[in-house]
Amino acid sequence: MNLAQKRQITDAIIQLESHLEFSTALHPVNTEEQKSQFLSGEIQEPSFVYAQQGVSDIAFPDVAVETELDALYRDRIGFTKSLVLLLGLIGSDQEFSSLSQVLFSVGHIGKEPVLLKKKEEATVSAEQVVQTFRQALLSCNLTDWKVETSHACSSRLFVNQWTKKVVVREDVSLTTEELSTLTRHEIGVHVLRYARGSAQQEPLLRVGTLLGRLGEEGVACYVENPQGHSRWYLRHLSVQTALSHSFRETWQVLQESGCSPEEAWVHTLRVKRGLADGASHGAFTRDTLYAQGYEEILHYVQGGGDLAPLLSAPIHHQEVELLKREAHLHIFPLVPTLHSNV
Repeated sequence: MNLAQKRQITDAIIQLESHLEFSTALHPVNTEEQKSQFLSGEIQEPSFVYAQQGVSDIAFPDVAVETELDALYRDRIGFTKSLVLLLGLIGSDQEFSSLSQVLFSVGHIGKEPVLLKKKEEATVSAEQVVQTFRQALLSCNLTDWKVETSHACSSRLFVNQWTKKVVVREDVSLTTEELSTLTRHEIGVHVLRYARGSAQQEPLLRVGTLLGRLGEEGVACYVENPQGHSRWYLRHLSVQTALSHSFRETWQVLQESGCSPEEAWVHTLRVKRGLADGASHGAFTRDTLYAQGYEEILHYVQGGGDLAPLLSAPIHHQEVELLKREAHLHIFPLVPTLHSNV
């Protein structure tokens, strides 16, 4: 495969995936109404409505797989095409859930780490989060990125690397510790991996490999907190429960696990987003990537693995030697202000 074909592939991936922002596309337009009626007991199960999603049909060049690197391009194309298909299945509950399980498979995890929980009031506002993220971007010399707030998203925070944008939900309130850890997670991993990948010689490293994209949350979670966090394990439980339970049943299980009704709603909405009928069994399974990915990176580091290559582009640790050899992967140093804890 020549350089022009590689660039055509990565340009098409960026053009398509810039319109695949699941944090907003999967956020029901009637969330607040359904939340109020559900928590008050007025309705048994919520019923969600979604905005129409339109993604342009972009053709990829034919890929002749002659090398291991060619195979990575082929697999990355397949992942993008599958994401487009998943977006088109929003509201088709069983089909959406089935494809989600193929893309983000639900695996086994170990026991949740027992950590001392600090009691701290959430006093950091969304605007303060925005200012902190902007300062972190400046410390990495990333002046072409922007940070903004939004109300129409199911995630507290998310990064759209294709548009170089970090979004903070406008009603977010964090503790000072959360602000520090999430700055490492969002800026120190999600933003930095894309920015450094874009500076690499090989076009694929700009968009990341298939395994690199799927493993990104694991890297981000480890950098956020190497000791682990109960939130990631709760998200995994949410997915596992939602696959065989309705919205209300999942919500009740999470309350039995220690969540308040409000917290249980947030976690259940995350795994039921994309589905229309709250009575449906099924889930958007992407939240399994946190605990599963964290445990994989934890084992990698405990076995002597180096984090620096994984923070140099959106790649998987199993691909490092291949990409050094075939893609001239440049290893960037860690950023002291963002990676001092690892």
